[in-house]
Amino acid sequence: MGSTVSARPNQLGIVVFDAHCHVDRCVEDPHAVITRAQRAGVTSMLVAGVDPQGWLKQNTLAAPGVLMSWGLHPWAVSENPSTITDSLDVLRSMLSSPPVPVYAVGETGLDHGRRIDRGTHRAQEEAFRAQLRLARENALPVVLHVVSAHQAAIEILRDEGVPACGGMVHAYSGSAEQVPMYLDLGLHLSFCAAVTNPHHRRVREAIKRVPADRLLVETDAPDQTPLSRRPAPNEPAFLIDVISAAAELRGADPLELATITTANAEQLFCREHR
Repeated sequence: MGSTVSARPNQLGIVVFDAHCHVDRCVEDPHAVITRAQRAGVTSMLVAGVDPQGWLKQNTLAAPGVLMSWGLHPWAVSENPSTITDSLDVLRSMLSSPPVPVYAVGETGLDHGRRIDRGTHRAQEEAFRAQLRLARENALPVVLHVVSAHQAAIEILRDEGVPACGGMVHAYSGSAEQVPMYLDLGLHLSFCAAVTNPHHRRVREAIKRVPADRLLVETDAPDQTPLSRRPAPNEPAFLIDVISAAAELRGADPLELATITTANAEQLFCREHR
């Protein structure tokens, strides 16, 4: 497959796909971060977009194994509600004539966390619905950011419809009971370093409920550093920590889990580019 780089297996002999990261936002040179990831066995990574300025920066990193997704993040919506229409127009134009290959729409979704102004919830919903339509129109999977709003997001997804090619809920933070609701919508669930932290009991329980063929792993780098790597900023090279913790929680072999999650990511994101 054309999207895979020549990654070296890490000390556990594992190669894996980072289903969600932001290497364009790393403090260090992103190319150095990508090189370290490849040396650590990361065959591919999806770089998720959050706003128009970020899309332009991340596009400069597009390469075999470094895949682009463009979306208007709920935080970007809440910070500048008046720019939603213009931003979505830019996104629509880029999707109609992509400057680099695009593999998904997102990240988009809902964030009703405490640091987000409640007055922006309606604007978030409008941007979310618009991007779901763009994903369907362009036959691309959707990348979802959902925080403290899982039931609301599920209702919108049921109302609008998920793209036929599916999508993912990144950095899953919902309950184990909500897992089947997302699965019924045809979505994959992706887990990050929260599974390495014993205090994140809800997420650690939820990952046990996800069928192997719907499971993804990610770093969300430079955010959400694995417990043992703090206080360093996160990076895709640390994905092995997520795989190891996820395998332990599921009673699985890390190598087998890496193989399965990589195949899932390739099937979800790369089917149109083979």
